[in-house]
Amino acid sequence: MMGKSLFIVIDGLDGSGKGEMVKRLHNYLYERSKCYLLLTTREPTSGKYGRQIRKMLKSDKDPKANARKLLHLYIKDREDHLKSTINPFLSQEDGDIFPITICDRYYYSTIAYQGLQGIPIKEVIGLNSKFRKPDIAFILDVPEDVALGRIRSSRASREKFEDLAFMGSLRQNFLALPKRLKDNIRIIGAGREVEEVFEDIRVEVNALLHGHA
Repeated sequence: MMGKSLFIVIDGLDGSGKGEMVKRLHNYLYERSKCYLLLTTREPTSGKYGRQIRKMLKSDKDPKANARKLLHLYIKDREDHLKSTINPFLSQEDGDIFPITICDRYYYSTIAYQGLQGIPIKEVIGLNSKFRKPDIAFILDVPEDVALGRIRSSRASREKFEDLAFMGSLRQNFLALPKRLKDNIRIIGAGREVEEVFEDIRVEVNALLHGHA
């Protein structure tokens, strides 16, 4: 049963539309109730570990390079993110407010990505098992060629994971997450119109929030 807060994650391939869904969900919840206190955040963070991750993603060319180092940095970044930002926000106790955190990427990305870098997926899952489980996680699913096309049309530079074959395997890792984890995960087909994709998310979130409007 959900407590007095809500932790929502939106995850999936780059190019799946995560940023748009995060923005729409934030705006929808902001308009829905003055009781909702909203935090929108992302991983990797802008903290010291997150900055190192972003630098490596831009400088490395081989998708399988620095797997262990990246995994270590993601774990440290997540520990810090939860301790300094997410958990304090969600633990606020006030009869008039209901804290909601929306996070763009979480350990689902770490499991999917680092599991393709030569590290056993069970090991990556084990290292992330200590972290707070979201109340609901949405995995936005699009074919890898569609995702890559969106990425190429939206920015000039590419990161090391933006390779069609790699992204195809990555997509399968994301789709396998509901079977690998006991989390409340929903796979959302994100190759449709933006309004249709968001409607699926809105319905699921409303079901969780029933009685907290």
